Amino acid sequence: MRGPGPAHSTLMTENSDDSIILHLSQQSAQQLAQRESALCMAKYSKRKGEMAELVFALKAISMGFSVSKPFGDSDPYDLVVESHGRLLRIQVKSVFSTNRWGYSVTVARNRLHRPGELYTAQEIDFLAAYVVVHDVWYILPVEEVADVDHIRLYPVGTKRRDGGRYEKYREAWDQLRLGAPALAL
Repeated sequence: MRGPGPAHSTLMTENSDDSIILHLSQQSAQQLAQRESALCMAKYSKRKGEMAELVFALKAISMGFSVSKPFGDSDPYDLVVESHGRLLRIQVKSVFSTNRWGYSVTVARNRLHRPGELYTAQEIDFLAAYVVVHDVWYILPVEEVADVDHIRLYPVGTKRRDGGRYEKYREAWDQLRLGAPALAL
């Protein structure tokens, strides 16, 4: 008969009940540490998102836009930008790290243990994606991201023929001056 492997090893004592209790308390401590780590990462991710919203607001205000923040975080948009009497709902996303193939930005709602939910034109007007390490903004109309949950951005260029699809929206702040197109009813 084989004994427990390294993942299930316990401190053996004369009383086997003590061994079981010790093993369970070690498991509980590990599970608690994993939950705390996940909670810490969620808080850190939320904090990074809040920082990106502040950077967006600062840049937009410096360009002459009025910016408002909705009370709470129950709405699908993060900020409201006013331009020429029109209110535009902005969802802010950010990316802080890269891989070999550009910067991947999740443009769907993040839902724990569920697939991301896509944004619609009834919820937001623009998605503002911030590539932090390059201090570059992409101002994308919601129609450009309504059917995808991730986009890939290439602020330093790409050799791929299919890459750079969103480069026309790089620093495209004038779209906010023009406003969102009126929805067809």
